[in-house]
Amino acid sequence: MKKKWLNKENNKNCILFFNGWGMDEKAVCHLDSENFDICMFNEYNSIFEIDENFDKYKNIYLIAWSLGVWASAKALYQSKIKIAKAIALNGTQQPIDINKGISPTVFNASLTGWNDKSRNKFNMRILGGREQYSLFNKNLSLRNVENQKDELTHILNEVSKNNTHEIKFDCALVGSKDLIFSSNNQLNYWNTKTRIVKAEIPHFPFSGFTSWNEILKL
Repeated sequence: MKKKWLNKENNKNCILFFNGWGMDEKAVCHLDSENFDICMFNEYNSIFEIDENFDKYKNIYLIAWSLGVWASAKALYQSKIKIAKAIALNGTQQPIDINKGISPTVFNASLTGWNDKSRNKFNMRILGGREQYSLFNKNLSLRNVENQKDELTHILNEVSKNNTHEIKFDCALVGSKDLIFSSNNQLNYWNTKTRIVKAEIPHFPFSGFTSWNEILKL
């Protein structure tokens, strides 16, 4: 797991952002940080407990997308960091599950067949089709195929251990046009756990936002 500060200007409030699998900061480069320091985590080739001291911040928020929802739970379930509000975007804490996550068959097929061609098809799906792709392909990751495949392999291995770690989320944004985490499976998972906000969006949720604060207002 890597950590990178997207904005660090000694603001009073901080957002911990757990990015989706295979992604980098380009996914959210268009979002206005406003008065927030933004600390991003991604590349889940390992998951470690966050040991940085965030005590100087008045409020610490969590925003997690896709497989980052699972990764944030792994990293924070024993943490002493006090989260003021946690928001999940198109993901669950049971990421490989036929009813509450991505189908194991689909997940394994994605891993086995991951290459440049399949990545292009995947990117089209997460952005919601050809028109959205033309508008938001600038937000796609610059990471290489092998690096992404290594990360996906590690995630599969970790999830297969059945060591489920869950933390409290205050809101889950569920996209009805999500072709990666189906909306039905997301609803199955979150229905009894938190407040759900439904939206007609694809798996990539950030095209409808211009700032981090808009996400926190969900």
